[in-house]
Amino acid sequence: MDLARCWGVAENGEAVEVAVKPHLLDQLEDRWPPIGLERHDRASGRVAARFGLSDTWMIVPDVDRSGDDPSADAWNLLESELGLFAVKRMTGLVAVHAASIALDDKVLMVPGLSGAGKSTLAVAAADAGASVLSDEFTMIDPATGLITGWPRPVRIKHEGRIDRLHLATPSEPLPVSLLALLVHEDGAENRWSEIPQAEALVELLGHTITTRTRPDDTFDAALGVVRSCRAISGVRGEAPAAIDSLIRLLAESTT
Repeated sequence: MDLARCWGVAENGEAVEVAVKPHLLDQLEDRWPPIGLERHDRASGRVAARFGLSDTWMIVPDVDRSGDDPSADAWNLLESELGLFAVKRMTGLVAVHAASIALDDKVLMVPGLSGAGKSTLAVAAADAGASVLSDEFTMIDPATGLITGWPRPVRIKHEGRIDRLHLATPSEPLPVSLLALLVHEDGAENRWSEIPQAEALVELLGHTITTRTRPDDTFDAALGVVRSCRAISGVRGEAPAAIDSLIRLLAESTT
């Protein structure tokens, strides 16, 4: 089977082997995690997972036939799995499922699982003139509580296809000024209120990736965020109206 192979080594030393058809290597490079997974052309580390692509889905290479023209869903799944592999095995920064948006060095963090509308908010924020740091993972330094983004293309599902928008930009570590713990409801009006630090801490911990594997670092990271920011919880409506209101709150914050 004609395959090109590479290995990604995570911060804890575990490796993932990825095998695709040779002409797909450039597309694989475009979907490689921006941090946390060092790429090697030779086997390195203990291989904990093996990924490949068929024409329709992600596969185990050498077990199922690799594809010449993988679907967008297959690429999307591979990109997600590589990202999770990296963030689950980080030894320094702590990853949170959250979009992060910056305006004048103030950061709005919006935690949420995949499919919760983080990417839609990120696109609306870019349209409103804010900087997108991440639409999927936000990285927290447990020693300082400062965050950095996950600068990969924003992925939006549109009319049955997945658009990859190059909106996310790298930044220096920044403090979170506004933590928005919101649930999206179609057609709803924005309804949220400020919540106390203890409630915000519990909610934020629920969105971290390493609560069980790195409990002390994860707690320190979440506490570092909530102890110095304003936190709100509630319901948001459609992204453009929600982001306009959230940006106004962000501008009013003192952090």
